[in-house]
Amino acid sequence: MNRDVQPILAQMLKDERQREVILVEGARQVGKSYLVNQALADMGRAYVAIDLEKDRKTARLIDKTADFEDFRALMRDQCGLREDGSILFIDEAQECPVLARYVKSFKEDWPGVRVVLTGSSMHRLFENDTRIPVGRTRSLCVFPFSFAEFLRCLGHAEAAEIVRAAPVTIAPSRHEFLLGLYDRYLHVGGFPEAVKALAAGEAAEPVIDEIMGTLQDDFARKEDYEPALFEETIRAVANHVGSPSKYTHLNTTKYQAKKVLAALQAWHLVLEVRPQALDPQHSDFLPKRYLHDLGVLNRQRSMAVPSLSLLQTLDPPLRTPLGGLFENAVLLGLLEGASAKMKVGTWRKSAGSAVEVDFVMDAVEAGCKIPIECKATLAVRRR
Repeated sequence: MNRDVQPILAQMLKDERQREVILVEGARQVGKSYLVNQALADMGRAYVAIDLEKDRKTARLIDKTADFEDFRALMRDQCGLREDGSILFIDEAQECPVLARYVKSFKEDWPGVRVVLTGSSMHRLFENDTRIPVGRTRSLCVFPFSFAEFLRCLGHAEAAEIVRAAPVTIAPSRHEFLLGLYDRYLHVGGFPEAVKALAAGEAAEPVIDEIMGTLQDDFARKEDYEPALFEETIRAVANHVGSPSKYTHLNTTKYQAKKVLAALQAWHLVLEVRPQALDPQHSDFLPKRYLHDLGVLNRQRSMAVPSLSLLQTLDPPLRTPLGGLFENAVLLGLLEGASAKMKVGTWRKSAGSAVEVDFVMDAVEAGCKIPIECKATLAVRRR
């Protein structure tokens, strides 16, 4: 199944005027490798794909290269790369930090090859004394399945087209049908393997738990934090999603909370939206934090909180966490696909005011800012 973001990647690859290295980022298990391989296969151009986590021999050889010309010879001799318009796709590139030193040459000294680097923690590629070369990379962040992709995976292609078309009016029966499917999406989330399990009539929850367990092990191996702090931070974000996020929500020092949240953002597991105010001198508001997948959010929420549903959750106290879940879903929708290049923030009138707008999307090309208000309700008041 093609992803909605695939045409954007294809256009980046086909644009001969741009020679930047393409960085495809995103959390583990969101489909980065599949996306790139599918886009490359559809283009019909020769390419070489290397997974540095699986191909440890090539990873060691890359680490031993003395300079770019040495790396270039390695790719020709050991990997069969032709320098005639081919594409070099290196997956999990952060496993070889030496690659960061060659990014400048990838663009300026290798006219016959286009380079694509992917990874779930690409910040580790450009750490210590190696900075991301300005003007030499283009980045694309991949997220779990959108609602439309979720529908297509479950076999509801017509419903997916309706969602993508976003008609102004819709028949009440069809609206209720889509809301029922959206409830399932809010519960299961968008990990491709979890949605595939659901489509096969299997439970998605064990798949989600397995993915998060692998992520926790990987995080503990590569980051210097207490292992329990990973799950505790994810749960804290889940329990306060849509509300101002405090470092005190974590049972650790402010210093450690700040560091682990920054690391989880770099791994694309936690998303942060910064508020703005009318008066820039009085805009020191707490940020809102969200999770990269709705299924993870549901699995990590406190067990004492009942299951949430757009159609069935009517108790006012439960509408608040439902609103946070819905906000998380809307944010993921804003960050994927065609709007991914637009910045998203939030707005509040003042520190003591309850007047706010959930999201403000900075549509630079359109020359405007788009306010987006999220309401988890079946009847919106005109006020």
